[in-house]
Amino acid sequence: MDVNDDSFARMVAEEVKNKLSPLHKGVLMEPKNWDRWKRALVALSDHLQSQIEDAEDDAQSDMGRYSSMGGRGKKLSSETRNYYDNKINKIRRFKFHVDKRLDEVCLMIDTGQTIQNDGWDKVEFYRRAIIAHRNLLRDYDLEDTAIDRALWDALDDKWTFDDINTDNL
Repeated sequence: MDVNDDSFARMVAEEVKNKLSPLHKGVLMEPKNWDRWKRALVALSDHLQSQIEDAEDDAQSDMGRYSSMGGRGKKLSSETRNYYDNKINKIRRFKFHVDKRLDEVCLMIDTGQTIQNDGWDKVEFYRRAIIAHRNLLRDYDLEDTAIDRALWDALDDKWTFDDINTDNL
């Protein structure tokens, strides 16, 4: 599969978030794409670092502006600080996972061996798919079926598919 640079970069970001399909993950796992994967992760990590620095600068500017406004400024300053702290923490968390994946890809390149997968990433992918299915039915106010409920029960380690029959469909 030939993928342009923008699509490849999006695939890399989605893979870090564990939202990439197994088919597309296979593209990343091809040895011919490892260097490209590494470059995309480095670029993403650098971009995230820039976002953190920009947010910190914006926070400083806003805090300085609000500090001269008296009582109303204190409230705005507090709200702004919370906003920027949350934003920066989210970016830092994502950057942590990007850097971790970068270390793993570098190890793959150094050793010539793929990341050992114990299957949990696929389990997580399917778990998220079931949750998304449930949320979509609820968001669009669609009626669930016994099959839907059995699928959702699987998230709680309950196997209720055997209870489904034509009477409860």
